[in-house]
Amino acid sequence: MKKVLIKPGCITCGTCEFIAPEVFEVTDICRVKDNAYLQDSQEAIRQAIAQCPVNVIEGQE
Repeated sequence: MKKVLIKPGCITCGTCEFIAPEVFEVTDICRVKDNAYLQDSQEAIRQAIAQCPVNVIEGQE
């Protein structure tokens, strides 16, 4: 995955941060960490996308 986007509508449940804390940070909204090395976290990112209850995480290959 070359890029991960968070679309509007995040409910800050923290699921993505629990699955991939090296990539996601949840405060008042979900963010992809600036220093996240996405290549090392491909499987965790896919799991976070699949588990997001509001489907706002999008990965771009």
